[in-house]
Amino acid sequence: MAMVMIRCPKTGQDVPTGIDTDFRTFSGLPTTLARAHCPHCGRNHMWNKDAAWLAGDRSAEDSLTTGSRGRKTNGAPAAHRVP
Repeated sequence: MAMVMIRCPKTGQDVPTGIDTDFRTFSGLPTTLARAHCPHCGRNHMWNKDAAWLAGDRSAEDSLTTGSRGRKTNGAPAAHRVP
């Protein structure tokens, strides 16, 4: 299980959405708007799956963000960004 994360547009810091899920469930979610309260700037941010990633889900990161030669293909360090 991993926390769904977004980025605060004001501070640039990672924001936990409060949703903890696995990669398979996350990737199957529809792209709809959701809201998360940001502890960094104090505002609510609207987000969707395209702007979010799973933090700490190493198995998903290793299998989907590493190319055939072992290079990261989407530039997401230590977290997985879903296309």
